[in-house]
Amino acid sequence: MEVDFLNEFYGKAAELSKLIRSWNLINASSRIQFDRLSKKILEMLYEGQSEMKISQLIESELCVTFGLFKTEFDCDQLTKEVIAWWKG
Repeated sequence: MEVDFLNEFYGKAAELSKLIRSWNLINASSRIQFDRLSKKILEMLYEGQSEMKISQLIESELCVTFGLFKTEFDCDQLTKEVIAWWKG
């Protein structure tokens, strides 16, 4: 059963990474950084964290890890895309 969960988790993480890359916010970032962000977001989704908490994570990661300014992206829209993807 744990193997099934891990397969599902990593499959969803790969899908989420594709969604994040489709935002075209970060040109030179490595795939590993996208995968880390995807896993962090996915963990929060599985834990049932609020949309606000997920939005805070996305904003923090894009600013701190990827070096973007808040004016370079619409965090609310990105969060809505993630939530819509999650609800499928």
